[in-house]
Amino acid sequence: MNKLISILASTVIAVSAMMTTSGTIKTSADADAVSASTEKTTYTIQDVRNLQGFILAKPVEEDLTGKPYDLNGDDRWDVYDLCLMRREVLKNPNTAYDNDTLVIYFSRTGNTEKIAEYLIDITNADSYVIEAAVPYSDADIKYQDDNCRANKEQNDKSVRPEIANPIASIDSYDTIFLGYPIWWGQEPRIIDTFLESYDFSDKTVIPFCTSASSGIATSEKNIKALVPIGNQLEGRRFSSGATKEDVKAWYDTLPLNEEKSDNKLKISVNGTELTATLEDNSSAQALTELLKQGNITVDMSDYGNFEKVGNLPQSLPKNDEKITTVPGDIILYQGNKITIYYAENTWDFTKLGHINNITQKELKAILGDGDITVTLSN
Repeated sequence: MNKLISILASTVIAVSAMMTTSGTIKTSADADAVSASTEKTTYTIQDVRNLQGFILAKPVEEDLTGKPYDLNGDDRWDVYDLCLMRREVLKNPNTAYDNDTLVIYFSRTGNTEKIAEYLIDITNADSYVIEAAVPYSDADIKYQDDNCRANKEQNDKSVRPEIANPIASIDSYDTIFLGYPIWWGQEPRIIDTFLESYDFSDKTVIPFCTSASSGIATSEKNIKALVPIGNQLEGRRFSSGATKEDVKAWYDTLPLNEEKSDNKLKISVNGTELTATLEDNSSAQALTELLKQGNITVDMSDYGNFEKVGNLPQSLPKNDEKITTVPGDIILYQGNKITIYYAENTWDFTKLGHINNITQKELKAILGDGDITVTLSN
């Protein structure tokens, strides 16, 4: 039941805002008057999605011609019909709720919403939009103004903006994608409100963000430190110009898709075998091809108290960009050196991948001090 609520909670406000004055919500007495018209039709969650998409002028997968979606008999489909349909679906004891993925996002300017919509299309996940009880105006997020609302909130980690129409529960979901813009290098405080409102201790949480330049690393650390999370996977920052193909390429690297063995790298070090997810770039692809010829052994030395580095047997193509590493990042440096980062560093690198499901403390203990020998394999 919570899944259907999540579908509707993210849209009722937006749908209501699109209605004309002739499409006002009717009273409970009106609902009783039309209840007989809905008793002969069995509606499904897909019907709810169809009507929701129609009202929001979004494309739907099937032809809606002739669908019995005028539940109140006023010759139009609007949010009132959606509410009546929701009631009928919730009353149906045979309704099946089989989606275990939820995309949750907060978006003030629409950039994060665009990425979230791509992700929803790719995963066919349910969705929920975090809305502030007191909406953020343009003036509220004017970063040049030290006294603007967002500036004050970001400077005070104890602030918890109230959420309008919070989702009833996330208990029935296993995987949660959490999206947000980067404000002043971090997640907006309303994301902290949301995180502290639910239990994520048995969830897989995957952050994603949008920003002009700031990375996602600081917000990922904040999220991990704020509440217990079952399994927090590495997130991704997207620019405002990111495409659906960019989002799909990232999604395909996630360890949710274990069948994609070509995207995996095994790292054996000091008697421990680690697994990394490779990037979708020509550098990682070249490393994969090289490993098809046999395992690679690399002697690695400590450098700068933030990485282990060693020489590859041959150079790989570079895809350098300015990166701030996080513990677990696997980096190609100068085309012929591979590094495993256990702390932060910012430089022009090529990211090859990231070691899955390990904390900085655990990684540092495995890598140890001084020189090590690492074996790479598919």
